[in-house]
Amino acid sequence: MKEVGIGIAGFGTVGGGVLSILRSHAREIEARLGARIVVRRVAVRDPEKERAIDLDRSLLTTRYQDLVEDPTVQVVVELVGGTTEARSLVLAALGAGKHVVTANKALLAFHGDEIFRLAQEKGVDVYYEGAVAGGVPVIRTLREALASDRIQAIHGIVNGTTNFILTSMAEKGEPLEKALAEAQRLGYAEADPTLDVSGGDAAQKLCLLAQLAFGARLAPQDVLTEGIMGLLPEDFAWAKEFGYALKLLAVARRSGPNGGDGLIEARVHPAFIPGDSMLAGVRGAMNAVLLRSEALGPTLLFGQGAGAMPTGSAVVADIIDLSRNLLSGSPGRVPLPPAASLVRLRSHAEIRTGYYLRFSVKDAPGVLARIAATLARHGISIAAVQQREHEEEGAPVPLVIVTHQAREADLRSAIGEIDAYDTTAAPTRLIRIEQV
Repeated sequence: MKEVGIGIAGFGTVGGGVLSILRSHAREIEARLGARIVVRRVAVRDPEKERAIDLDRSLLTTRYQDLVEDPTVQVVVELVGGTTEARSLVLAALGAGKHVVTANKALLAFHGDEIFRLAQEKGVDVYYEGAVAGGVPVIRTLREALASDRIQAIHGIVNGTTNFILTSMAEKGEPLEKALAEAQRLGYAEADPTLDVSGGDAAQKLCLLAQLAFGARLAPQDVLTEGIMGLLPEDFAWAKEFGYALKLLAVARRSGPNGGDGLIEARVHPAFIPGDSMLAGVRGAMNAVLLRSEALGPTLLFGQGAGAMPTGSAVVADIIDLSRNLLSGSPGRVPLPPAASLVRLRSHAEIRTGYYLRFSVKDAPGVLARIAATLARHGISIAAVQQREHEEEGAPVPLVIVTHQAREADLRSAIGEIDAYDTTAAPTRLIRIEQV
């Protein structure tokens, strides 16, 4: 039987999942591929470390370069993480004419241009299904299944840590700090969860999705990014009262009439979404991506977005696809993303959505009228108003306003004025509303 030799860099959580799947599913993989995938080398930092999977110690090396130099390794699987060693390894592998599989969204978000350019020069492939939503096949869907269609919008829940936290807050009424501590206890959140709760992880993933869907070349800093740390239990109560769910949403979509102005929006932020929408029921640490395209309409991809086996499954699927290309002599069968951006990014100030605004104001006559007049002066139309009685004499009163669609710059300008009023007790909380 023909063989395809692979070298794996990294024997952590995902690396262990990959090796486990290659071993336990070997018969099925051979039947589907018509060849055998053989692990030639595994690069690790500490070869003495105890691991859940037994591996022939002769395969272990502490030098990533051994994977590049081994002539029997045709595919290098990068599971190191980070952007320093991983970048050096991937560039070296591509330079040596080897194909690459990676699950490293940060590497591609920050260095994708360099990596894809070198891969094209060398006539080799880079596959990265595991980089965005674990085992959810959104990359393959965009690259192949929807190749005939024109994507109009992407709305995604692509960070399981934050979705677990927000689900706990919504269902248990917990403050964010308690929900985060529980996520850490269960292993859904890192000891330092900053990249997740800041929205940075989702922004990196959105760059890869926007590149495939729209031909956009975005860096993470180009994406309007807001995290979840400002959310309070009362925001979830208000969401329910207005018929919404509250999610950290990654959004990329064409803008203008019918998406025809050549611009796209790219943003990650907490968002109110209709309670009956397909994304509203995505609970816990699950991921989901809702694609809207001209011919097919809405497509929902849903599943586990992280972990050894889900991400390992995506990585092994990429290895199988690359092996098919190798065996048939057809590298580049699925072209890499375009070298030049096909669209431009709309200014974040020009975004138009509905808004949930939570004011904290002094209990004084005319406050609501003054706020409403300020919003009207900036062209912002009110859809609903709710006000709670204060619990103690002299305490600020919560006032919630839901707006119709408005321009972000106008909304920000209005809030700037309102927050400067002597009747405003705290900065206004803003959450966008997405009709998905």
